[in-house]
Amino acid sequence: MADPTLTSRMLILLGNGADPEVFASPCGVGTRSMTFSKSTGEAALLDCDTPLDVPAAMTRWSESDDTSVSFQGLLAKEALPTWRAWADAVGDAAVRNIRIMIDEPLADGGGYWELPAILTSLEMSTEGTGRANVSATISGAGRRVWTNAAA
Repeated sequence: MADPTLTSRMLILLGNGADPEVFASPCGVGTRSMTFSKSTGEAALLDCDTPLDVPAAMTRWSESDDTSVSFQGLLAKEALPTWRAWADAVGDAAVRNIRIMIDEPLADGGGYWELPAILTSLEMSTEGTGRANVSATISGAGRRVWTNAAA
């Protein structure tokens, strides 16, 4: 029995919209998470030979994929322009490309998903004279595509 080889090298990178686009991790962010989910359709499927004698079986299929990412950490002054611009954006300007990167070599499964996304929630908080915190939720706004790490 062998122990697994674990990684801590998961990043969520925000695109700057330039050409060529540059992706960077928001300064101050310490906790990152991602969720991939599927919406499904379902139907009860009756047995063809004995539909009245055998209970129907549920059949399901995938109808859509969704992606959600979230951040938590300290509010860095360097990140304020990014958060402010994205939070205030409307229409097409509210959609930015993001990457969810597994920062490992190709041989270890490295690469990234890239997709358009919208900042759906931004919270800044502090208590007393403590440091300010930030948390953000970003929802996918299109298809995610996987790209392998360079070999």
